[in-house]
Amino acid sequence: MPYQADSSQAFNPPAPGAQTPSAKTTGTPAEAAAGTVAVIPAVDLYLGTVTLLAGAKSVTLLHPDPQVIARALGQAVRPTQWCAASGTLTVTVAAVGKPRGLARHFTFPERPA
Repeated sequence: MPYQADSSQAFNPPAPGAQTPSAKTTGTPAEAAAGTVAVIPAVDLYLGTVTLLAGAKSVTLLHPDPQVIARALGQAVRPTQWCAASGTLTVTVAAVGKPRGLARHFTFPERPA
């Protein structure tokens, strides 16, 4: 039996010339907060270091529990964000009942100057 959509919810396309909401006006999760940058983290479980790659720059930091960061990166559903001002790495992981995921914050005790 073919799928039949609920006929009580008809599709109403926007009127010609009507403005549709854009990503700038509605705010999207991809819109980064001030001072954060998307990074590609690499975790060395043996040394306990996390290397953050952003463009042509890289920063290597020590973390007391790199296994937790590696586990979170394995469940990431959004790009990882780095805030240099606070030394916080934010990994958004999949979570039941959270369509946009759940942000996990990892603070590094020692940051490069």
